[in-house]
Amino acid sequence: MQIIEIKLKRGTNLSKAEKSIDATLAAVGLQVSLRGTLKKFPGCTHWHARSPGQPGTLELTLWPQQHRAWISIQRGRTADWITEKLPEIQQALDRHLGP
Repeated sequence: MQIIEIKLKRGTNLSKAEKSIDATLAAVGLQVSLRGTLKKFPGCTHWHARSPGQPGTLELTLWPQQHRAWISIQRGRTADWITEKLPEIQQALDRHLGP
């Protein structure tokens, strides 16, 4: 599994961060196939994003209690579109959430 940390600005409004993540995923043409939480990270918001009609899943997690966010790419869920869209996603998230 590949984990890519998203640097959050000090004082980031984390409730607005959820909206920024949703907007970023939509802006790059991805659909959210799951939005929920993970037992391992209580209180987090966790997304599964997909490119319509293509295999592969990009996972994104925002954990406010730890002031942390990251992108996960599971070994069995990789796809070419993830590699292609990842820089665009990271740049957009850095603009909205990063230092």
